[in-house]
Order: sequence, then C-alpha cells, then structure tokens
Amino acid sequence: MNKEEKLKKEKKARETNKLRGLRITLIIFIIILLSLISFVGIYVKDKNEMSDIIPDFILGSDIEGNRIIQLNVEQEDTITLTDSTGTEIASGTEEELSSQGYTEDVITQNNYTKTTEETNKAEVLNAENYEKSKQILINRLKTSGVTDYKVRQDKDNGNIVVELKENTSTDDIISTLSEVGKFELKDSETEEILLNNDDVKDARVLYNNTQSGVNVYLEIEFNKQGKEKLQEISKTYNSNAEAEDTTNTVANNTVTNEITEADLNAAETANETTNTATNETTDTEASSKKVDMEIDGTKITQGQQFSEENATGTLDLLIGSGSALSTNDENNNLDTYITQAQSMASLIKNGVMPITYSLESNKYIESPITIDLLKNVIIVLGAITVVLFIFLIIKFRVNGILATISNVGFIAVILLILRLTNVEVGIGGIIGLGLIQLLNYILLYMLLKAVKGKKDNDKVMKSVLVKFCMMSVPAYIIAIVFAFNSFIPIYSFGMVVFWGITASVIYNLLVTKNLIIKAEEK
Repeated sequence: MNKEEKLKKEKKARETNKLRGLRITLIIFIIILLSLISFVGIYVKDKNEMSDIIPDFILGSDIEGNRIIQLNVEQEDTITLTDSTGTEIASGTEEELSSQGYTEDVITQNNYTKTTEETNKAEVLNAENYEKSKQILINRLKTSGVTDYKVRQDKDNGNIVVELKENTSTDDIISTLSEVGKFELKDSETEEILLNNDDVKDARVLYNNTQSGVNVYLEIEFNKQGKEKLQEISKTYNSNAEAEDTTNTVANNTVTNEITEADLNAAETANETTNTATNETTDTEASSKKVDMEIDGTKITQGQQFSEENATGTLDLLIGSGSALSTNDENNNLDTYITQAQSMASLIKNGVMPITYSLESNKYIESPITIDLLKNVIIVLGAITVVLFIFLIIKFRVNGILATISNVGFIAVILLILRLTNVEVGIGGIIGLGLIQLLNYILLYMLLKAVKGKKDNDKVMKSVLVKFCMMSVPAYIIAIVFAFNSFIPIYSFGMVVFWGITASVIYNLLVTKNLIIKAEEK
C-alpha cells in the first residue's frame, strides 16, 4: 500500500468516525429529549396556569385504596310540607327534612301541612327498573371519568354496592350516585314542565378564559324535539316579547364549544341579574313570563328570561368564575364551580333513575401497600438496576455506557406509553415493569455479547433480536390474555408486559442497534 492510498484510507476513517460520532450524538440527544418529556412533562398555558399536557399515571385501587358504597332502595316515605296557602315549602324523607331544619317543632310552629306518599311505589320495584337504575349509575361513573370500579346488584331487592378507587374526586362522584337526576325547565309561576330529560341530547362542562379569570359553563344540548321546544319557549319567555326588560335574561349560545365575547357578556349579565334581580314586573303578561331550571327539585336557575329567540338547541349556564392562578385563595371557588358543573352534567345527560336510592354506607378500605413501602420497593429495584448496569459498563466499556444510556431512553418510552394509553398501574403493573426491565437487560446483554469483536454487527444484532422475539412469544401471549381480565392487578400486569415487550423490540431495533453498531465499526 503506497503513501497516497494510506492517506486516503485515513481520511475516509476520519470521516466515518465523524459521521459515527454525529449519529451517536443525535441519538443521545433524542434519548435526553424523550426522558425530559417522560420524567418532567410538556407544560403549556391552560386556564391561566401552566399544566402538563402529558396525562398523569393512573394508579390502581390496590395502591390508592378502595371506597365501598352501599346504595339501598329507599324504604321511607316522602313527606311534602306546604304552608297555609298551599305553596310547597320542602319535600323529602323525614331524615332529610330534619337535616334541613324542618323538625316536628318547626313544622308545628309554622302550621305546615304534611302530606305523605311512598317514595318508591310498589309497581316500579321490578327487575327491569333495578337493571335500568344500575346501568344509569354505571353511565354516571363513566361520565365522571371513573375507569376502575365494580358495581354489584342484589337482583331480589335492587340494592347496589359500588366499589371504586380512592382519589381526590371520589366524594364528588359519590354525591351523584344516589340522585334521581330529574332535570326540568318550568314556568316560574304555573310550574308547568316545559323541558325535561327526554329532550336532552348531551350535557358537558365548558371553560372560557377572560382577563379576570376562568368562566365555568354547563352546556346543555337538546335533541331535535328539545331544540324545537326550546325555540318556542325562547319566543314566549322573552324579555323583549312586548316590552323592553333586561331583568333576568338567559343568554342564547353558539353551537360550537367556542364562546364569543358577546355570549360571555350576555351570560355574565344573566348570572349577575340572577343574584341581584329585583323581579321587576312589566305592563304586559308576555314580558313577565319567566322560567326556572331544576335538578331533583333544586333550582339551579330561577326567574330567567330569554334575550332573543334560541335556534341553536343549546343553553350555556354560567356556573361561576375564578382564577386558576390563585387556587389557594379561599375566595377563589373555581374548583368548586368545576365540580358543580361536572356533577350537573353527569346527572342531566344520563337520564332519570326509575327508582330512588338512599346512601346506606360509605366506607374507605385502605390499601395494604402504602406509598412509603412503594417508594422503598422502587428504590431497592433501582439500586439493583444500577449495579447490573455498572457490571455491563465494566464488561463492555464504551458499548456498555451506550447501552446504559439506551436503557434510560427505553424506561422513558415505556412510562410515556403507559401514561398516554391510560393504563392503570397497580401492584401487578409494578411487577410487570420490573419484569420488562429484566427482559430488556437480558436483551442488551445478549446484543453486546454477540457483537463483541464482530465486524458484521448489523446481521448479528438482527439475529439476536429475532431470537429474543421467539423467546418472548409465550410471555406476549400471556400478557394479551391478562390484559382482558377485569381484575386490576392481573389486567395491569398484562397491559404493562404487552406494551413493554412491544416497545423493547422496536426501540432496540431503532435505537440500541444503531448506537452499538456505530461504536463497534472499524
């Protein structure tokens, strides 16, 4: 080999090394980026605060604990109290009235008349209504975003037991379970029912950012029949029907989820006038006609009028406003308004319970696995992993370092997948993560050992990956079977192992293989 050929070969080697270094640097940069997204998150401005757009981990009930709720078919009679003019004062069971301050002494002192009737008439207590009530309850859980729950019903008496995991929204969810969910839009004076649940297509919570804070809305969307009724009602109960009257007006809304500034101002005016209305009367009967909106007899709006004809088929009710920047402020009720709107939406959209239930018991069952114990287990497993990868670095040097970096990226990827696919991570899921880490370590060791001293690394590594896939087939099949199990620990284990093996093969084929090949090339 002459000098010129030698120089060309050296130059080519330097260029190859530069390309190899660039490739490794780029892959490592991608790994760092994935790790930051997975371990830290991606934060954007939402409702005047920075929030992570990557979903949180969903922990299973075997970690966070369970809530056991007993709902029994109401056996007590419903008592209605009326005054001397026949106006209804309150209604409910004796216990409910007592909790509201309507004791026997108060009833006697005010000369209220008591009327008693069965809460659940005998003809409604049948298997069909038991099942319908159970399904409505399940739909309410789904609407509230609950995924880990069990609902059992005694088919003989209709009583229901609900088991769901404990979290910050559990109490709010439970508050909707025993409600009947009867939605009504009534004439304020005659109490004629103008719209009810049969006219509703959907109900949802909307938000609108303003300079002063975040406005929370309950949007009620009506079906074809309800849309036509609403249009007629908005003509009749209109503040501009015969005279100019801006007292207590209901804003008309857009069809889309976007709320215009004009809608916002109108809705805010409606909300303010609801609280400060003087109930002024006009000279004509038409302009004084107003409506009330109720859920289970509780008014959520009172004495409202429409500012114009409503042809959209939707109503946006302003629940309240608050600041997302100062959630610790005791005067800031944003979270409360959101909870109220979500509860109303869940009741309205899922129909009326044919049977009235009472909350018999509400028990919290603490998980035997405490958070501190969980942290200690993770620390121990992490320490073992560190020791194993130190061994890998000592044995394979540069490739061992690159394999360790690749493994960090793999952990980031699998955790990101679990968050994005909303997999519930319970005790079984944590065991599954440990198994996936072990399998990935074995694969890395097989790859590093196979390519050591080899020049044709590409073929060697592909062969190892194929071998690993064949070895993983039994575990993969078991994982798929477990993923369809309703028992959370087994389901969690199956889903984690399924995604783990899938991600391990693809990730190592795309990332680790390129890192190791480029490091070993001569």
